[in-house]
Amino acid sequence: MIKIRKHQREDIPYRLKWLNNPKVNEFLGDDHANGTTLAKQKKWFDIYEKSKNKKFFTICDNKKPIGMFGLYNIDKTLNSSDLFIAIGDYEYRGKGIGKIAMKWLIDYGFKKLKLHKIKLGVAEDNLSAVNLYKSVGFEIEGILKDEYLIKGVYHNDIAMAIFNNDQN
Repeated sequence: MIKIRKHQREDIPYRLKWLNNPKVNEFLGDDHANGTTLAKQKKWFDIYEKSKNKKFFTICDNKKPIGMFGLYNIDKTLNSSDLFIAIGDYEYRGKGIGKIAMKWLIDYGFKKLKLHKIKLGVAEDNLSAVNLYKSVGFEIEGILKDEYLIKGVYHNDIAMAIFNNDQN
């Protein structure tokens, strides 16, 4: 059973494992291509805990963490946010878990945070992610040419967004 909980310091070893997995970080750009370290992840979490513009969550199969996702760059003036998702445990990919998580996060952003717009960027050739985002209501707003550098090759970024049409 899929469960979602707040991202916790205890998730650092999972973050480390996932961000160092080439299958997971394939489309995260050259910043992540060389992986990360425990020290970097501890420092990241220290900063995250103090942040007021990020809400991150851990996706679990019962109690087993299998991925992470969240909202960042939360702007209370524009009522907008960026979104990311990573199914870190590769055996759980392609099973609809990303879709469940995305629907939960969109609902959280629109109802709990009262956001008007949730946006994201995705590498054009990350077709499974593009299809996932479209399936939950994201629309393409534009394409940024040569926005990602992955393994020395430039890739286009698709800018996508979903809007809260139920807002008054």
